[in-house]
Amino acid sequence: MTDEDPYEIWRPERSPWRQWVKPVVFPFLTTAARGGNDYSVRDWKVPLQPDTAIIADLPGAEGVSAGIAMARAGYLPVLVYNACPTPTFDAASTQFASIWNPQPIDPPVVVDMSSILTALRATTSELAALGPSIQAPPVFLLDSNRRGLGIPYGPGWFDNRSFVGPSDFPSAGYFRSRGISKVILLQPTPDINSDLLQVLLQLQREGIAISAQTPWKAWEPRPLVVKPPMFIIFAWEWLRRRFGYRRDTFQECFGRVVPHSSG
Repeated sequence: MTDEDPYEIWRPERSPWRQWVKPVVFPFLTTAARGGNDYSVRDWKVPLQPDTAIIADLPGAEGVSAGIAMARAGYLPVLVYNACPTPTFDAASTQFASIWNPQPIDPPVVVDMSSILTALRATTSELAALGPSIQAPPVFLLDSNRRGLGIPYGPGWFDNRSFVGPSDFPSAGYFRSRGISKVILLQPTPDINSDLLQVLLQLQREGIAISAQTPWKAWEPRPLVVKPPMFIIFAWEWLRRRFGYRRDTFQECFGRVVPHSSG
């Protein structure tokens, strides 16, 4: 495992959490673009709790910063960024070509993940140097902006909004098999993203104790009882997941250019 191989650094071969690391961002972490002078990790002293997994639902690069801060304490960061940051080869992108600009240009992106890529490039070498143990408890890193910020978008935009579900995390049984009996939700507000709410509800039903912790504050996790949403909210969320997101089935991630109407 070397600085030249970010895939193996962030997704170590013998890690019991390897299968939950999403591979989609790694093609964007080129060696040439990786550096360490334009990004710094916030200092945060946290205790290592071997029986505890962390789920960090934080905006943009703040999640990477928290992950590295916790890696310094002995945790293993697990990247759960399941959206494509920008279009790869997509025929729809060519619609931006015109007689004034014959070369296709990248379409605007609904969820800006550039800060995440910058942070990952800048911290890959440190994570390699830290060399977390494969027995380290995991800290799952999510982008709390993954479902979009409500900005208006339309045809021609690259819609990479995403969500997570229970299958994006280990089951309670798997957690217990690795000595994990608790999960701490790391986020700045008490409001839980509705997709993550379903994950926590399932873990709670299966006997995993849930707590909440404010990032960058004194380490004082508070017990959290996760309550199910009203049925109408649950139904609306199901409909959004079923019809409101654009998946790239070939790349196994979220993100497709919104097509222009044929009429």
